[in-house]
Amino acid sequence: MTKFGLYTKSTSENRSHVMSTTIDTLPEARAYFMGMKRLTVEQFDKLYDVTLIEDIKPNRNLLFGNQ
Repeated sequence: MTKFGLYTKSTSENRSHVMSTTIDTLPEARAYFMGMKRLTVEQFDKLYDVTLIEDIKPNRNLLFGNQ
């Protein structure tokens, strides 16, 4: 299973994380988020991006920095 995030589209460089899900593929994640938002493909594509969320290595934390 892979983690995907839903992000708002905007004209600026800043985009906002809306929610995430753990699911198998990007098309499944897009379909899941479209269903959650109850939007058509065209409406969804104008407002949102779905991208893979990279896992951070679990052995790193703030106390030890990037060792």
